[in-house]
Amino acid sequence: MSGQGFLRIVRAGFAPFLTELGFTMDSPCVSGRLYRATFTSPKEVVSVSYEPGDEVLFVMVFRRQNGGLSDIDDRSNTPRLSELNMRYMHTITKEERLANELLFEAIEPRDNEEKSLLKAAKELCLVLPKYVHDVRRNSGS
Repeated sequence: MSGQGFLRIVRAGFAPFLTELGFTMDSPCVSGRLYRATFTSPKEVVSVSYEPGDEVLFVMVFRRQNGGLSDIDDRSNTPRLSELNMRYMHTITKEERLANELLFEAIEPRDNEEKSLLKAAKELCLVLPKYVHDVRRNSGS
């Protein structure tokens, strides 16, 4: 996946639903060793990063705490997409899955890495609203 491919999938796949959830996209970083996009809201920050040399994709949700962000190693406050999937995916209805597929059907991945990034966007679109709702309900905001 090229840096341009990363940006294309992030802008088409992640940005629309994250914007609807109240996130704004920060300036992305694309270098030879790391592609990263972050989306910021008053309570959380979503980080999407890809390391092209290692072909590793990370999607994490940081919580804002005491003027900073939750620690990357604190998985209770900085869950990875895989953990959100384990926590919430079983609650997603067939209708929600079908509607989600329609949201993404126009986006065409050009290689396997872009396909993985798009899959992450689809999954995050399903589970992040439930996580955000739970976290904000439990914190009283």
